[in-house]
Amino acid sequence: MSSVLHFYVRPSGHERAASEYTQRKLQGELPELQGVKTELCYNVNWTAESSPSAEEMKKLTWLFGCPLLLDDVAQVSWLLPGPTDLLLEVGPRLNFSTPTSSNIVSVCQAAGLGAVDRVEPTRRYLLSVWP
Repeated sequence: MSSVLHFYVRPSGHERAASEYTQRKLQGELPELQGVKTELCYNVNWTAESSPSAEEMKKLTWLFGCPLLLDDVAQVSWLLPGPTDLLLEVGPRLNFSTPTSSNIVSVCQAAGLGAVDRVEPTRRYLLSVWP
């Protein structure tokens, strides 16, 4: 039995700059746009029969985080949509494994995480519009 684990990375300084750029581009087409927030999500295919142990979760969290930032990776999204917000997730097609996935899986295997056979990062956008 395999399951997909999600690791959400808290937006950092460069993410805010990307969000502002995205907002400026979108406001030409959508003047009601109030704000854009983004986050990165690592979707990990876990193939073991049991859930990851505490030690395995610690390794996965460390692999997807920044060593200079504490608590920047969580299993719950940092983006909390309101009633008029739109949450979009953009990433590769599910039926195609990317070279990025192959590289990340190699790192996971080297770290002793043999139950990881695919990791696909996606970008999540929270679009806030006027009510």
